[in-house]
Amino acid sequence: MRGGPIVKHPQADNLSIAQVFGYPVIIRTGEYAEGDRAVYVPVDGVVPEGDPRWAFLGEHRRIRAKKLRGVFSMGLLTAADPSWAEGQDVREPLGITKYDPPEPDAGSGDEPDPGFLPPYTDIEGLRRWPGKLVPGEEVVLTEKLHGENGRFLWHEGRLWCGSRTRIKAESPGSAWWRAARAHGLAAKLATVPGIAVYGEVHGYTGGFPYGVDRGVAGLRLFDALDIATRQYLDHDAFLALARQLDLPVVPPLFRGPWSDDLRALAEGPSTLAGHVREGFVVRPVQERQDLEMGRVVLKLIGEGFLLRKGG
Repeated sequence: MRGGPIVKHPQADNLSIAQVFGYPVIIRTGEYAEGDRAVYVPVDGVVPEGDPRWAFLGEHRRIRAKKLRGVFSMGLLTAADPSWAEGQDVREPLGITKYDPPEPDAGSGDEPDPGFLPPYTDIEGLRRWPGKLVPGEEVVLTEKLHGENGRFLWHEGRLWCGSRTRIKAESPGSAWWRAARAHGLAAKLATVPGIAVYGEVHGYTGGFPYGVDRGVAGLRLFDALDIATRQYLDHDAFLALARQLDLPVVPPLFRGPWSDDLRALAEGPSTLAGHVREGFVVRPVQERQDLEMGRVVLKLIGEGFLLRKGG
């Protein structure tokens, strides 16, 4: 990539702030100029051991958001090899992977993916795609919960449960199946076969109970998909489905015309509990597609969440 605008850090002469894909990245003053070629390593990138370019990180190989002299920074820049093309994915030559937290019941067993219960949309960041929402467009903002992505479907005479990446075998130790049983998903989804629902399984991820008692797997839905057409329901149709099934949904934060002022809703306490809010998810009330990013649904993770202890 080529670096964006660079401004001086207001509290440190030897530091500057570069804009990279909409993210603020603090660099040493003079290290890069606007338009220079560089490699951007985002938050939650994991760099390899033994590479001298990362020696300054010490043992902390996972890239995290930081505040440096009072200014928020997300990610790192490093030098690009002259042989790399602009826009090239260089994770493999650099040995960089993405941090994925371990699933809470990884030992409880998976089953083969049947292919008809798609993983949920890979939600892009609002900082990365700030122009994809039209000012004044009717949108809905919902609180982003910090738990585990879950997908559920009644199909071929049985209930299917999955995490973001795996189909989960039925097991007493599985948080996904415990959430399904607690909310009666088998009986409820049997009334709408062919409709997959997606939600956050929560209540056991460290420090974020959302009012759920220890040992209980909570569930709040955030989307639904017709597996025959592979179309997500418009927001109002999704809410009607959740009411029909008597299932809780993620907390709404705002509905109305989009403006950049709404970014402030990513900060503050959760509406469900006193701990910090992870951020929000925003989408048009009417589903639509974009040529560059596909389905228009975006997330904004709050600075308070990214900077929390252990984050």
